[in-house]
Amino acid sequence: MAPKKHNPFAEFERLSSEIEDMFFRFYGGPRLRIMKGGSFQPLADVYFVKKTKTVIVKLEIAGISPDDARLTIQDKNLVIEGSRVDPEHEGEKVYQQMEIDYGHFKRQIILPVPVDVESAAATYRDGFLTIELPVADRAATAINVPIVVKENK
Repeated sequence: MAPKKHNPFAEFERLSSEIEDMFFRFYGGPRLRIMKGGSFQPLADVYFVKKTKTVIVKLEIAGISPDDARLTIQDKNLVIEGSRVDPEHEGEKVYQQMEIDYGHFKRQIILPVPVDVESAAATYRDGFLTIELPVADRAATAINVPIVVKENK
């Protein structure tokens, strides 16, 4: 049996791996992406309502102004993008805990069926963006959908 070769960088690689693990535990994987200027994806539910023959897409976008979001539908592809900023926390800060995603977001959802883009409606209420998309016989061309803000009850 041949003797095992000594790797002079083994200790450095182990230490590097431990430091990386520590950062992921402390900040969380998404935190490092945000800190590097990346984007995030808001959580979404997509479902079909049989009675109205409508596809519903509901996104959790609390703290995002509808003016800072844009919806585009092309064929069976829905794209929601925008940004969330926290003006109260600009500048030098030392966080104890950071769980809210800030920065640019883009969410692409492949719709299960063709939709009538002309009849699409988007409403924002209580931090949720709800997009109602009536089913169509065939896919249409691209369209931007305006977002309507509904007041809290």
